[in-house]
Amino acid sequence: MKPAPAKPGRAAQVLRRLLRPLVGKEASFYRAVLACLVIASTLWMVRALSRNYTASLNYPVSWHYSRLRYHPARPLPPTIAIEVRGNGWRLLSRVLGLHPLPADVRLRLPGTPPPRSPLRPALRRALGTMRLVSLPPDSATFYLVPGGDSLQEREN
Repeated sequence: MKPAPAKPGRAAQVLRRLLRPLVGKEASFYRAVLACLVIASTLWMVRALSRNYTASLNYPVSWHYSRLRYHPARPLPPTIAIEVRGNGWRLLSRVLGLHPLPADVRLRLPGTPPPRSPLRPALRRALGTMRLVSLPPDSATFYLVPGGDSLQEREN
């Protein structure tokens, strides 16, 4: 006994009904449909990128301190994970790395953990019109200890 042929599902029937007007047309018709899809998707993307979004970024940081007198107790990270809010176009350019201007952070309190304030002003200046929403909780633990980098290199 043969199994009964499977009936096409409801989704297949709906898809076939939607695609029926597109079958058997000339090539110029398909080019026009493709052009309309490209224009519609471009306008959708432009409209979506004009809104404000919140995103997490790994932002580059340039650390400045007296290298002759102090060295970091642990390696200073080249980037810091931050959360920013801004226009979609600006966020896209930062994510793609089109504006890699690092934030210039000056560490001036050797031997003590600096508060977050040395990071916030530098990041705000570097971000421009984007708004800094938050920093990671451990971002304030960058210690400097007496002894220059040159002294550390001589000991090794």
